[in-house]
Amino acid sequence: MVDHNDEKREDGLSEFVADGPSVESSDSLGNKAPAAAVKAEGAPKYDFGEKKKKKAAPASDSVKSEVIDGSGQVFVRGHVYQYEELLNRIQTLINAHSHDLSGNKKYTIRPPQVVRVGSKKVAWINFKELCNIMGRTMDHVHQFVLAELGTEGSIAGDGQLVLKGKYGPKNIESLLRKYITEYVTCSMCKSANTTMERDSRARLFTQHCEACGANRSVNPIKNGFHALNRGERRKAKV
Repeated sequence: MVDHNDEKREDGLSEFVADGPSVESSDSLGNKAPAAAVKAEGAPKYDFGEKKKKKAAPASDSVKSEVIDGSGQVFVRGHVYQYEELLNRIQTLINAHSHDLSGNKKYTIRPPQVVRVGSKKVAWINFKELCNIMGRTMDHVHQFVLAELGTEGSIAGDGQLVLKGKYGPKNIESLLRKYITEYVTCSMCKSANTTMERDSRARLFTQHCEACGANRSVNPIKNGFHALNRGERRKAKV
C-alpha cells in the first residue's frame, strides 16, 4: 500500500525548498552576498557576438549562369581554301596593284666594254652609261672600282674610266655585280629601283627603295689590297 502521508511529506519538502529563504554566502570579511550573485560570478562568460548577415550574390553570377541557346541559328560552311589557292590569289593581287613588288620586272644592263690603251692601261668605254642606268654617281662607282682593284685611274672627259693595269671585261663585270648587290639592290624586296643620298652630318650614304619604301645605311667603301710600285717602295723606305 502506498502511504499518502509520505507523498505529502515529499510535496511539503519540495515546497519548502522552493519557497524557502534564499541561500546567502559570506566572504572572509563576513559580508553576505546573495546566492544569485555567486552563481553569476562563478558562471563562465560567452560572447556569441551578432549574427552575420549573408551577403547578397553578385549580379555577375546570374549573368554567368545564363546559357545562350544557339540552336535556332543555322551554320553554313563556306568554301575551304587550299594553301596553293590562297598563294596564287595573293600573287595575283600583288601583280595587279604593285608591279614593282611582283618580281616579274627585270632590269637589264649591258656588259662593260673594256679596251686596252697602250701596254699598261685599259679604258672602260660605257662607264658613264652604266652609272646612269644604275642611278649612281660616277664618282661613287669610280671610288669603288679603285678600292676593289687596288689600282689608280681617272675619269676622262667623254665619261670613260681609264684604269692602270691589265683588266679584262670579266674582271670589270664581277666588280659591277658586287656593286649592284651592295649599293643598288634593296635588301628587303630585292628591287633595283632605289636611290642613294649622302648624309653630310653622319658622312654615310642612305639607300631608299622606291618600291617598298625601305631605308638602310650602306657600308662605306673600303680600300682593298694595293700592290706597291717601285716609286712607292722608295718613298716608304725614306
